[in-house]
Amino acid sequence: MNERTPHVYEFANGEINVWVDPGGAICIKTRNEFNDPVELAEHDALALAELLIALAEKQ
Repeated sequence: MNERTPHVYEFANGEINVWVDPGGAICIKTRNEFNDPVELAEHDALALAELLIALAEKQ
């Protein structure tokens, strides 16, 4: 099996990472120093929503 490094999409200045794992699952990870909730500006929320829809439609 050919293991490729998935493309990682970043939102909120890198505090949110989104990728599709080799098995097809859409993964979301928050990254910040204190494990606080990540606040999204309207444009980030819309971009994240559009990406999730696009990735889900490819599955």
